Amino acid sequence: MDISTLKIDKKEVLRYAGHRGDYVPENVDAAAEKMCGLILHSISPKSRVIQCALQPTENGVVLTGSGLVLQGRDIKNHLEGCGYCYVLCATIGYQADMFIRSMQVQSALDGLMADAAATAAIEAYCDLLENRLRNEQQRQGRFVTWRYSPGYGDFPFEQQPRVLSLLQAEKYTGIHCNRACMMIPSKSVTAVMGIAEKKPRRSAGKCALCPNKGNCNFSCR
Repeated sequence: MDISTLKIDKKEVLRYAGHRGDYVPENVDAAAEKMCGLILHSISPKSRVIQCALQPTENGVVLTGSGLVLQGRDIKNHLEGCGYCYVLCATIGYQADMFIRSMQVQSALDGLMADAAATAAIEAYCDLLENRLRNEQQRQGRFVTWRYSPGYGDFPFEQQPRVLSLLQAEKYTGIHCNRACMMIPSKSVTAVMGIAEKKPRRSAGKCALCPNKGNCNFSCR
């Protein structure tokens, strides 16, 4: 995938750093601006995508042929009306973690903004990937949901290792989990996107449907 169009939005960096449209001090704004440029030289994006058939069950959705059951009412509702789904993982690499640590040594502010910029970078990369997959299906008259990750709603975060195993993520992208189910490199994402013949009923954005939308520091406002 061509990542030459990858752009880091300073507003997103500030949002991930905890600013949501309120007054931003000049030094904070300058640090965010600086990190928007630096982070692009400190990432090595990789991704892995597979397509699976779906079979709803009482407590979730079975990925046919894989033996993996995506557990929870929310992921089942998210994939309602979908016969297939994309399962994906993406990362911006170990270099991003090294960059964050180097900035933390310089100052607390630089470290905070470096981490926020890296988060904005992996989300921007996932947006590019999601848009490519959606466009491919739209050309065939199909619809694709937005990406839904372990940890959203009642979709268990603990399913992260099983999703990564299904994707052979370590082989193709270098992503693996520690004992706490945290992904390494840290700026990595796993997600599921439904594929449907008709526009899914639950097609609103992730913030609109998230059960934690009223108590989230990162919600889009």
